[in-house]
Amino acid sequence: MTVHAAHDTTWKLLCPQDRQSSLTPAFLDVATNLLVDAVLQSVDSQTAFQVFGYKAAVDAFAAAWTSRAATKGINLSIKPLYSTVSSYATRETIPPLPSTLPTSALALATMADFEELIPLYLDFSTYAPGTRTREEDEARLRGLIPSRLTWVYRVDGAIVGFISLGRPSPKTIAIRHVYVLPAHRRKGIAEAMVGAITRYFLGVQPAGDEGVFAKPPVAGVKDFVCINAVDIAASRVYRRAGFLFPEQTADGVEKGGVDPKSGQKGWFYSVLRGIAKTVPEETA
Repeated sequence: MTVHAAHDTTWKLLCPQDRQSSLTPAFLDVATNLLVDAVLQSVDSQTAFQVFGYKAAVDAFAAAWTSRAATKGINLSIKPLYSTVSSYATRETIPPLPSTLPTSALALATMADFEELIPLYLDFSTYAPGTRTREEDEARLRGLIPSRLTWVYRVDGAIVGFISLGRPSPKTIAIRHVYVLPAHRRKGIAEAMVGAITRYFLGVQPAGDEGVFAKPPVAGVKDFVCINAVDIAASRVYRRAGFLFPEQTADGVEKGGVDPKSGQKGWFYSVLRGIAKTVPEETA
């Protein structure tokens, strides 16, 4: 297991998926304590941070960190922020793209779209953990648009949805934001955006040679497109776009979601935990 990066606000705890089944509580106890020892060589134990990753590993790491701080007289608390289901799509998992909605309605966002797009982005941000000011959200969007990884979806010329990607690597890229205005939901727009953009980044032509899809992705064609679903109900939309989210039976058992190429499970639960100094309660 590794943690990235020691000086970021949010640390990412990484664990190879093919090793997750071997992460017993006893193993995690030893491994996370060794990892805490390594991190504490460059980070003060009083540092406030968030840690994101595979649930069992994150919870073990948070427990080890707070326990180590307690031995130094530092009281830290662990705050659950949110849980997600993470999955991915590949060229082998994507289905034929439905033609019910025109992909020509999708276009790369430009700074000319900022004023029309910012209300949608602000509403999307209300579902994110933590709080940010309007100025912070505006700054994020101003930085996001020039990366050429944000698309807008228009109906009758008006922007009604957007999709953004991030965290590109040589083989992967992640869908970060998917949003549709409430008045335009349940019309297939989110599925159309996710399906078209996923195919585009996997090098599978979404639909004809029109618009932005006539040129290769600025971040390059990838082997995997990843996504985290905070809203479990939304995973049905992503599953129809080729992501390996499992189906849930009536008795709550997950089934399916197996990578057809590797034969391994193509999804896992992730959590975001916050760790900070415990604020003592005021006494009357």
